[in-house]
Amino acid sequence: MEFLKQDFMNENETIGNNRNSILPESLNDTCTITETNGTYFCYCLIDKNHSGLWDFTAIRQWILNSSYEFQFDLKCVNFSKIALPWPIKAKNIDFVRVKRCTITGFFMDYGNPYIETIPDHLRVMDISNSVVLIGLQDLVTMVTNFKEVTEDYNCGNDKTLQTLIYANVTYIYDMDEINSLEEGKSENSEDEIIGAGSNMIANTRELDHRCSFNELKEIDQSTSTTKSRYFLSIQTELSTFPKLTFYNLSNTGQIEITKEFQTWWRFFPKMELLDLSYNIISTIDLDPSAYTWSTFKIKIDLRYNNITELSQEDLELLGSLPNVDVDIRYNPIHCECSDHMIELLEIIHDDTKWEAMGLHRYDYLKNMTCNLPDKLKGRKLSEITKSDISCPMFSATSPAPIIVLSICIVILIVIIILLTKFRKEIFILTYTRFHIILPCQPAEVSENKTYDAFVSYSSQDEEWVSKTFKELEASSQSDGYHQFRFCLHHRDFIPGKTIFDNVIDSVESSRHTVIILSKHFLQSHYCMYEFHEAFQQSIIERKRHMVVVLMENIPEGELPTDLKRCLKTFTYIRRDDSIFKDRLIFAMSHKGEKDAKSQNKNTVTDGLDNPVFSSSEKDVTLRLETSRPRHDDSVITLSQIVPDLVVGHNESKSNGYTIA
Repeated sequence: MEFLKQDFMNENETIGNNRNSILPESLNDTCTITETNGTYFCYCLIDKNHSGLWDFTAIRQWILNSSYEFQFDLKCVNFSKIALPWPIKAKNIDFVRVKRCTITGFFMDYGNPYIETIPDHLRVMDISNSVVLIGLQDLVTMVTNFKEVTEDYNCGNDKTLQTLIYANVTYIYDMDEINSLEEGKSENSEDEIIGAGSNMIANTRELDHRCSFNELKEIDQSTSTTKSRYFLSIQTELSTFPKLTFYNLSNTGQIEITKEFQTWWRFFPKMELLDLSYNIISTIDLDPSAYTWSTFKIKIDLRYNNITELSQEDLELLGSLPNVDVDIRYNPIHCECSDHMIELLEIIHDDTKWEAMGLHRYDYLKNMTCNLPDKLKGRKLSEITKSDISCPMFSATSPAPIIVLSICIVILIVIIILLTKFRKEIFILTYTRFHIILPCQPAEVSENKTYDAFVSYSSQDEEWVSKTFKELEASSQSDGYHQFRFCLHHRDFIPGKTIFDNVIDSVESSRHTVIILSKHFLQSHYCMYEFHEAFQQSIIERKRHMVVVLMENIPEGELPTDLKRCLKTFTYIRRDDSIFKDRLIFAMSHKGEKDAKSQNKNTVTDGLDNPVFSSSEKDVTLRLETSRPRHDDSVITLSQIVPDLVVGHNESKSNGYTIA
């Protein structure tokens, strides 16, 4: 940066008699002028009494025909006003410095054709600790017509400018125009103002020119928080900075390293120092391809930001960019338990890994101190171990606990669903395949019967019955079960007795009656008689005496009323069931003993569930039409009948009756 070469207050070189011809008379009491080698150095102290008298456009016109160069150093008292329109173009002014002033008329030169005739001349523009007063009407006019802005107005002195300082500059709106807007006196509505601002970015991209700051080496926009967040994007899209070496954006409220600085070499190929200190940046976002594209050494200052943790990826990135030096000292590192903290400590304490990652340039990281937790505050990272950060088995940021817990919950839910849906099948298979009687099964009354089951079937089904039940008799002993003994009428009926007596005796001497239900069974009067006897025996014994095997699907209309009601009340075993034999064995097996005297005659149980019917429950009546003489109004209550074995959990409706 170039500064004034002379002490403006040097009395020996102060121009006295001729100064009236140099500046307007109104500035006689405000400005002091010295001259060296054909350059006038004008120092102006503007107090309240002279506020608003210093006008750039008037001075530009006054010195238009002068052969001297001019440099202005303006300092205001209590933010007195000066008129200084962008782009500060005058043919013989090459230096302007403004401090603690209120700048008015910022858009005064917009649309002024005169500035098109002025060649670029300004080398240093230094405006700091000042306020720019924006007129709403001027702003809306400029923004609305931004597509028509000229290159001279937009780019200013881009061909000659070497130093641009816009530090601690605040933009505020003219309150007089704000009040006019609120009172409805403004030429522009609030919607027009908002619309103009939102369209500006799109309009800038339609400009047919680009600004080439070919001589600019330094930009200082520090401590300026009123610029649009799109300012940098617009500035870099419309401009080139081939010689820029220093860019200061410290204390500007930056929350991230913007994409323009992540790939700085695209916009600032000669950048040497990027100052982003005193912001609230929390991550180190740099493009890894900088290793390929950045040939100049650059320092990126990220001190006093909000970087609270360093991951292994961050360290690998820093180590992989030999031409980039990132300074992250004085950031509030959180030394709490996390995956990133564990990784950082492992790398810091492993010198071999530290060197292998190319981090020797970042040895200062080891001396950075913790900000949190309080017990570790002020301690160096190199002094902390994993035991100091009190990590549980899983770190707070680790997804492992959530994943493990989620898997366990899913498995538990699946198990519960399977146990609920197939609980009866589980009872059956654990008994028939593994000889295990699971708990929560009610004991059965021990009875001395001749047969385990009387099999009622049609002669047309005799071949299947004989084969199936003889196999069960033969295999039961070898498999470790009680050896089954079945009563088959073609084999075990006693000659000489009537069929009816044989049926009655066989039913009463058997623990169960197995009904082989088929269309042939329905067509046989003897089979139907056997069914009625078995049904009566279930009532007398108050237990699950009858077991029904459905050989085929039978339409509901073909079923007798009694059998239809029975099938709607009881579940049964289908012949085509994948575990048919297991269900049949489980239904007929004796799985425990209970003293008959202790049996509650008012409670009826099945083979799997807890008691389900009691004498206190509502009776469901079924009329039983049997071959035995009885009154038509005789009734049988469901509370007197033990339901048949529930052999299927999934039930569907077929032909109007329940199928397990």
